[in-house]
Order: sequence, then structure tokens, then C-alpha cells
Amino acid sequence: MNQVAPCQSDSMGLVNVGSLRCVSIDVEEYFHIEAAHGVVDRGEWGQWPSRVEKNVDLLLSLFDRYGRRGTFFVLGDVAQRHPRLAARIAQAGHEVASHGTGHDRIHRLGPDRFREDVRASKELLEDQTGKPVVGYRAPTFSVVRETAWAIDVLAELGFEYDASIFPVHHPSYGVPGAPDRPFFVRGQSGGATLLEVPPLTWALGEGRKLAVAGGGYFRLLPLWLMRRGLAQAAAQGRLAVLYFHPWEFDPAMPRMKLSLKNRLRTYIGLKSAAQRLERIIRQSACWQPIGESLETLRKIASEQDIFCLTGDG
Repeated sequence: MNQVAPCQSDSMGLVNVGSLRCVSIDVEEYFHIEAAHGVVDRGEWGQWPSRVEKNVDLLLSLFDRYGRRGTFFVLGDVAQRHPRLAARIAQAGHEVASHGTGHDRIHRLGPDRFREDVRASKELLEDQTGKPVVGYRAPTFSVVRETAWAIDVLAELGFEYDASIFPVHHPSYGVPGAPDRPFFVRGQSGGATLLEVPPLTWALGEGRKLAVAGGGYFRLLPLWLMRRGLAQAAAQGRLAVLYFHPWEFDPAMPRMKLSLKNRLRTYIGLKSAAQRLERIIRQSACWQPIGESLETLRKIASEQDIFCLTGDG
């Protein structure tokens, strides 16, 4: 493993956020993706070849090569089918956080089913790793204004941060008016507040933001866009959170009968993704799991107003 210089801290021991980057992985199978909803039924998941362990191992090896540690948001269904995977991730020095259990967008669950979905995932991952699970990311970034109640549920279950609100406009997700740096979010009026850690965006001016944090944006768009976003975040003293999925580095995975649009979104760029990711993470910076940066991130969040997700004050 490469030697890594420690992250620079101020006199209070807080990390210099201008150099802070967090690489995060949503640990799920290729057939769990939202594009496969309605194409691969939940009852058929066991009939498709599992690829997730092989792909996670590829990422663990790449991160170890450069001494990078990140946050792995592990899906409960994956943890159930591969009971030693979360522990291996933790033993490699990474944070294990929750991605829920069944990869349902929150809109389809409602508060009660969401509570049980997330509770089951949290408890399972804590049993498997022997460590507290303090972070959560919703499938398809589906914490939005319509699902503001999810913040109260996450706070109730003891999570210390959420990483589900994307401050961009998108047909399926996003909260365009949300801050582009860590902030405290209140779900419903008078409800609980929770630390929110958004993905990286590139601010274009006049309130416009371009998503450059990973996923399809990483595979389909020129790599210089992500680099431009990273450089802007460093210059502005902003945290840069990147996100990827293990299946995005697996050009040999089985193909599903997706629509033409979803085939393009899912399968383009798979062959070059690992090389592109390596070009990003080998850059010198303070790469640290989200959960190890919470004191710094809370300080940043406390310097701005609480963001009310329902928009009613």
C-alpha cells in the first residue's frame, strides 16, 4: 500500500476541508439498479449470477494500492447473501454505512416500511462488522421534498448523517435549492434535524449546478468535468463527495432487457471506468471516510441556516 500523508488539521484538530475528499461506494448488484425495476422482479434476484464480491474486491485492491479509505453504503440484500463481505470491507479500513435493505426508492415504501427496511439493514451490518453504522444513503438519492419524513425516521433510528440529497435538478431525484456543502436538514416542520452530506457538484453560476460526483455522470461525460468540480471545491473550501457502484467496473456482467435509454445509461463506459477512477483517486488530497470527518462536517453545517426540506420554514 502506498504511504499517505495525514490529513492537515487546524488548531482544534478539525480537518482542512479544502483538501477533504470522500470516495463512496453504493454496494449493490447490477440487477438491483432502478433501471431494472419492473424488468427483473425481486423474486428473480437469486436467479441472476452474483457479481458484487468480485467487483468490490477490485475496488478494495485499487484503494489499497493508493492508500485510500472510503465509505461503503452496503445494501442489506447484499449483506444477507454475502455475510462476510461487510466485515471484509471494514477490516480493510473503510467505513460501512447503510444503503437500506431492498433498494426500493423511498417513494414506494412510505414511513413504516422505510423504517423497517433501514432498521433491518443497520442492525444486520452492525452484527456483521461489530461496529456502529452511523451513515445512510437512499437508493437513487430518493430523499427529496416529497419524502421529507425520511429525515425524522433516520434520526429516530440513531443515524448521525445522511448522504441522499443531491442539490441538482433531475427527473428522478434532486433538491435544486439544497446547499452544495454539508448542512443540517430538517425533514418536516418542527421535526428532527440531521447532518446532510451532499455529492459533489460544479457550480456554473446563477444558481446552476452540474452533477459531477460519479455514477452515470462519471462514465458518460468527459473526465475533465469531475476534475473541474474537484478543483472548484478545493478552491472554495468545499468537501468533495464522490460516489460509484461496483457493477460500473464490470464490463462482463450479464445484460438485462432494459429500454434503449437505460441500456445506454447503464452499459456505456464500463470498460474504461476502472482506469478513470484510478486517475481520480491517485490525485493528492485528504481522502477520508465520511464517518471519520463528522466533527469537521458538523462545524461547517453549523455555519449556515438549517435547510427545511419541505420548504415551509
